Amino acid sequence: MDHSRLRSKYTDYPFSCYIRKKAGSSYRELIAYEKGKTPVKKTLLLTIVFIFIGTAGLYAAGYICYGVLPYSPPMIVEPIPLIPAILNIAVLPVTTALAEDGLYLGGGVNQIKNKFAAILISAFFYTLQHCFIPTLFDAKYMIYRFISFLPLTVIFCIHYYKKRDPLPMMISHAILDLATAMTIVVMSADHSLYDKMINM
Repeated sequence: MDHSRLRSKYTDYPFSCYIRKKAGSSYRELIAYEKGKTPVKKTLLLTIVFIFIGTAGLYAAGYICYGVLPYSPPMIVEPIPLIPAILNIAVLPVTTALAEDGLYLGGGVNQIKNKFAAILISAFFYTLQHCFIPTLFDAKYMIYRFISFLPLTVIFCIHYYKKRDPLPMMISHAILDLATAMTIVVMSADHSLYDKMINM
């Protein structure tokens, strides 16, 4: 059983902390967070839009690469020991949103001066990282992962470049990861569901 996803999601967090320290600023300054910058209703609306874009990207990539709609790669929700799976519900969404958005938005978009480079370079590496979570050296799978996340990361970087408000992106990011974590719990609690999934 491959448990690499338990660790690979967090490998960029120390690097985002390193960037923050090198810049001599707090995490809040790194991501340019200002409390109350975006009204609550607009934040909720943007969160819903980002979740829709993220989900649509996953479905579109599944159809392009595997001809299945909706497609869900079994290795992403492979069962793991139940206690770590439950803990993952609290840990994964928060740490991933803080680490990845801090790294690619705060440390990428905020630090690169040229507009197009700031968006394209940050979005590219933000997307590329997900090709290795979990790591599976299969070309079709890696292309699927790249296509899945590219639309959302480009939108994230464009919106952040214009508004410098990370909150809607971090909330939607956390919700998407929460959905994955909860699915892993379900599969870990009842392995027969996973068996049915891979045999469909």
